[in-house]
Amino acid sequence: MKNNIKLIVTDLDGTLVDSSSKVILENKIVLKALHDKGIKIGIATGRPFNAFWWIRQELGLESFDDYSICNTGAFVRCNADGKKIVDNSLTVEDFYKISSYLDDYDLQFALFSKDVLYNNAEVLNDGFLKDQSILLMPRQKYKTFEEIPCDIGRAAFLGDKDVLDSFYKDKKSEIEKDYMTMRNEDYALEVLKKTSGKEKALKALCDYLGISTDEVMYFGDGANDKAAIDLAGIGVAMGNASDETKRVADFVAKTNDEAGLCEFLKEYFDLEV
Repeated sequence: MKNNIKLIVTDLDGTLVDSSSKVILENKIVLKALHDKGIKIGIATGRPFNAFWWIRQELGLESFDDYSICNTGAFVRCNADGKKIVDNSLTVEDFYKISSYLDDYDLQFALFSKDVLYNNAEVLNDGFLKDQSILLMPRQKYKTFEEIPCDIGRAAFLGDKDVLDSFYKDKKSEIEKDYMTMRNEDYALEVLKKTSGKEKALKALCDYLGISTDEVMYFGDGANDKAAIDLAGIGVAMGNASDETKRVADFVAKTNDEAGLCEFLKEYFDLEV
């Protein structure tokens, strides 16, 4: 086993948190113990920065030396003040191009900022409401993209699975000429700049910290974790991850509901906590 790990990065949903979106106590204890030993702990998530503030607070990851990969790699931010280390914001041109793909499909179009979910629909559909229930962020409307007062990390099309399946089949090749897409949930299709992605953000964070990706241990379960698991020196897929994600991993841990992250770290670093 490699003993040169300087940075441990963990996905949130399906990895660090359990099925009820709570951080299991054992995970907190072991991450804090490793952080106290001088190993950096990072978070990599599809969530916007302030959709997991309480998790950073619970873990004690609020210093100017703590960082998070947010919005599926659209941003890397300093946890203490939210300062952008990596910025892949969507531009006005991106907004008009991406929003034009919607056409007449019965889907809703949403924008994700650091603090707010933007959706102009009069009646919010189930897809948006599911995402909002996880992120616990307010919805606001906007008159024009130019008037939105903060950076937008990603756009998303949300709605019924069957409608989204049809939309993705029809529009996939057109959208992916210019943008990266990610579909972690059957009710949502994310659209981001091609320079986004957790693995690209992880590489950029390593460069910023002056460490090698070989000195990183990465935990994840989703499609948006696969490339980062493959990039890291030690890539760990959760027991609840897809077979495709497990295939690129160096190790497979127990599931998120079994505190698989904690159990793996205790064994790997020979911790007694």
